[in-house]
Amino acid sequence: MSVESRDVIRFGLTASFTRVLRCVEDVSEAEAGQLPNNLSPMIWQLGHLALSDGGFFRLAGGTSPAPDSFKGFFRTGSGGAADYPPLSDVRPVFEAAQQELERLAQSADLAQQVESRNFATIGEMLVFATYHRGYHIGKMTTLRALLGKVRLFG
Repeated sequence: MSVESRDVIRFGLTASFTRVLRCVEDVSEAEAGQLPNNLSPMIWQLGHLALSDGGFFRLAGGTSPAPDSFKGFFRTGSGGAADYPPLSDVRPVFEAAQQELERLAQSADLAQQVESRNFATIGEMLVFATYHRGYHIGKMTTLRALLGKVRLFG
């Protein structure tokens, strides 16, 4: 059996996308903004991924689906208490970024160089996006447990 790089990248993007959405599917707007143990809230985790994924697409020459306002709320190093946009506004941006990353995985030149300290090519960037999501899925599952929402993947 031969597995193509594009197939592996698409699998990683799809699997991590599905897990992120499952982390927030039963979280209320009120719960999304809570800061259990003073951790960055669930809405920040999702918004940060939407902003980051849009940034990855921008590095490949596209336009990020994240509005400029997301930078103030969701950039690396932010977090904590804030007047965040609702989950219902952030989720579609994350979904749009996923569509763009899937398109890149399908048709972009994976060897094309990009400017980043974390990866050198579009292919590496897409693998990094999957890893980055996995890191935040860990944060989100911890937040779920602290919010009393322990059932997720069973």
